Amino acid sequence: MAMRPTGLRQLLVMGLLMLVLAAVLACLIRAVRHWRDLRFAGLLAPAALLAAMPLGVEVGAALRTWRFERDLPRYQAMATWALARAVPGELVDVPIPPEARDLAYLVRVSDEPGCGRIVDFYWGVGFPVKHTARRYVELPRKIEDDACRGYWARGLRRGEHWFEASD
Repeated sequence: MAMRPTGLRQLLVMGLLMLVLAAVLACLIRAVRHWRDLRFAGLLAPAALLAAMPLGVEVGAALRTWRFERDLPRYQAMATWALARAVPGELVDVPIPPEARDLAYLVRVSDEPGCGRIVDFYWGVGFPVKHTARRYVELPRKIEDDACRGYWARGLRRGEHWFEASD
């Protein structure tokens, strides 16, 4: 089962971030107040907390990549299924079968001149969730074409046909 961001999860992460920043500030204040006794040892705790933040980002990115690769066969099957419903020149919202509802809350397919057929998988619905689109592009060379990216100008290439972007 795929794991999508929810408002509650993102609220929890933001709360933890605020706690870490408050802990860094408290540790820095303690280090300054007790400098005579602690010296540079007083800076170890805030340094460790600050070092943990980019490490958490890296671990999160690796976990996200692992999840995408784990679910890739299901995304591929859903993309193939959705491509058959493309209408030239139109955006079509494709109903999601029950067995694939954990992959996206919305699947949209388009057949755009010059870009070919594209399937967008949207997940992360609701405020204050960061919305993400996993985009399948039938013609891999069109992933790099800004005209074919549309709203999703920045993001990561996830595979030969896959691109992921967030707002």
